[in-house]
Amino acid sequence: MTTLFSKTENGKVFICSKCNQIHVEYKNLNFNFSQKDYIYFTNYFLKIKADEWEYKNKDTFYKRKIIIPLGHKNFNMMLNKEELIELKELLSSKNHQSQLELISTSFLNFIQFYN
Repeated sequence: MTTLFSKTENGKVFICSKCNQIHVEYKNLNFNFSQKDYIYFTNYFLKIKADEWEYKNKDTFYKRKIIIPLGHKNFNMMLNKEELIELKELLSSKNHQSQLELISTSFLNFIQFYN
């Protein structure tokens, strides 16, 4: 069973009971998280200030000025301001707290069902 938490034009956040992970799809990117890692990822992105990144990288040759390292020194996520706003919307929908509560409940139900 898959539970959809959030959706925008270019992405969605859902939990899959088969793999017990939270999936974030945004444009051509896919992230697969444990509950703890999802919360960390969400908190990290919600704190990013587009204007600061755009100013810091204003002289780069890249079209997208918001450059976010993704854990490997050779791999970065590149966004423009509008994309960052949409990603933040995806990760912080109006019922974000209830999403996290539902995630916790889903994990508990999953664990109880299979034990």
